[in-house]
Amino acid sequence: MKDSILPIPTLPPELITEILSRLPVKSLLRLKCVSKSFVALISSPEFIKTQLCISTNNKDYANHRLLLRYKCLLKDCSLRSVLYESVMEVSHLNYPMTNQRKTFWTVVGSVNGLICLSNEANVLCLWNSSIRKFKKFPDFITHLRVRVVYGFGYDEFYDDYKVVRCVYYDGSWPRVDVKIYSLKDDSWRSICYAPPDGVRLWGSGKFVNGKLHWANNTGPVRDKGWNIISIDLADDKWEKVEQPCCGEEEGVLVLGVLGNNLSVISKDNHLRTHIDVWVMKEYGVKESWTKMFTVKCPHSPASSVFKALFLVSNKDEILLMFGQNFLLYNLKDGSINYPKFNKFVSGVVKAIYVESLVSPVLQHEPRTQYE
Repeated sequence: MKDSILPIPTLPPELITEILSRLPVKSLLRLKCVSKSFVALISSPEFIKTQLCISTNNKDYANHRLLLRYKCLLKDCSLRSVLYESVMEVSHLNYPMTNQRKTFWTVVGSVNGLICLSNEANVLCLWNSSIRKFKKFPDFITHLRVRVVYGFGYDEFYDDYKVVRCVYYDGSWPRVDVKIYSLKDDSWRSICYAPPDGVRLWGSGKFVNGKLHWANNTGPVRDKGWNIISIDLADDKWEKVEQPCCGEEEGVLVLGVLGNNLSVISKDNHLRTHIDVWVMKEYGVKESWTKMFTVKCPHSPASSVFKALFLVSNKDEILLMFGQNFLLYNLKDGSINYPKFNKFVSGVVKAIYVESLVSPVLQHEPRTQYE
């Protein structure tokens, strides 16, 4: 009797999508070499959005990575390893635009796996290190002595990634030129709505609720007089955001993002022995500002300030930057843990990004990659 040959079972397309969308990006890139059908599926906008949603909402942060700057180099490591392991492996990142590798790159922000970078010459690019693709933005004139402030976010209404650029000419605060870059249009444009009078923005914009937010200096000097200013990426409108009643009259306002909520870090006294962390639980509602916790500074009085706030882990720990190092602060007992790296000195945490298939390159453009 001849052996019967059983047919290879065929899985329903929706089940294949369900399985593949839960795989890491590196595995998905390898699978694109298997067949044309896999290429079509994995490259489709629907699949890219599904994979992004699953990766972003993973409670163990398995697909999230910390972007670190050590001296002039960018490196990264697994966020999961920082939260749950004793020693972390750090990887060197291959830079986009290799001819400018020696330049000092600043991280403007990260959204949906895309990282926006700028350098001293105000060269901008969008970069997805997971799929090894980048895009350099159209040049703009910077021959005048200028100070430039950036923000990077996602316009969900138009399904578009945008960069806001505020240029202060000749060091003059009142004179500001604001333009917005659209990835869909691949061009810069001036906005129709002028920013409020006296806007003096600091740092990179924090992206929350479809808007970019900056700490705005309203006083005569940098350490006095601050509020929060935002711009809506869908309609370009500026507005003042109500801030918490911190009772703080001096010091630089530090904005952050806790989960999906806007947060503010403020010191509770002039010695800087503690900092308070406030979170706007319901966006746009002043009364929803809540002081979530108070963190005791590692040194008293503090010789530095907290730079950024990232998230709360499943172990009731918050990841904070303090000076040039970052630490895990336990909310229950106030203990501090400094993550250890393998063959690496701790660098400054610049962003948390999620591994995704989102491409910075438009479909009609050449597929820019680097080795």
